Amino acid sequence: MSVEMNMPTMKRPGGVTVVGFLIILAAVFNIFMGVWLIFASFGSNPEWTDAFGNTQTVSTFYLWFNGALMIFLGLIYFWLSKLTFLGSHTAHMLISLLAVLNIIFGLFALGRGGFVSIIINLIILLMINTAAAKAWFTQNI
Repeated sequence: MSVEMNMPTMKRPGGVTVVGFLIILAAVFNIFMGVWLIFASFGSNPEWTDAFGNTQTVSTFYLWFNGALMIFLGLIYFWLSKLTFLGSHTAHMLISLLAVLNIIFGLFALGRGGFVSIIINLIILLMINTAAAKAWFTQNI
């Protein structure tokens, strides 16, 4: 028993197409970094220096767990991009939610690229909340 979405009846707005390809780019990046983290656990575990000058060793479990989570998130992003190109209202809600969360987390990382994250996610919010994009995402309701 499968649930099929109705095929879109209108032309997809350019902003939605751009957001869909950005989601695919995020999916590829997450899967690549997840695989990289898992393979990084086979060598000597990396060390990093925290803000207080203390040296910390990253555990193998941390590398495997975060690698698996990044691969899973990448697969979810591929699913989300498919829904975006089909005009799903669920995709609109999830993209909005993820963009707002990324803006909030960007505020905590202002000195480490947080401004870039905030600007990109604000642009994404603007692109998917235009009148044409809202019509695209609500045509199958």
